[in-house]
Amino acid sequence: MPTLPALIMLAASVVMVLIHAAGAYLGFRGLTVPRGIGVYVSIYESLYYLSLTTLMLSILPIWLTVLVIIMLITHLIGTYMYLRGYLASYASPSSLRYYGVYESFELAIILAIITYIAL
Repeated sequence: MPTLPALIMLAASVVMVLIHAAGAYLGFRGLTVPRGIGVYVSIYESLYYLSLTTLMLSILPIWLTVLVIIMLITHLIGTYMYLRGYLASYASPSSLRYYGVYESFELAIILAIITYIAL
């Protein structure tokens, strides 16, 4: 039976799946989440990876641990840049399609995380 931290991270991971499925869908269409929602999403994602790093890193395989740490660093920097408005200049339809690819890749990582936490 999963521990309480594992159950919390599983629930948080389900939210991340929804966020990234929506992000990939919008990105492939050259669209983005409205900033009012995006601010909260970016903070949630950073907190998710910070919590995951704190609570679950010891149960993940090395390859996934490395990806989680990279995602943590990426999201901490990305949240800062998003909140400061630095990323707005990159929000063109063509660059957002590349962002859809990134969101899909991250979705795959989150699904792997769910798999290992649930085991």
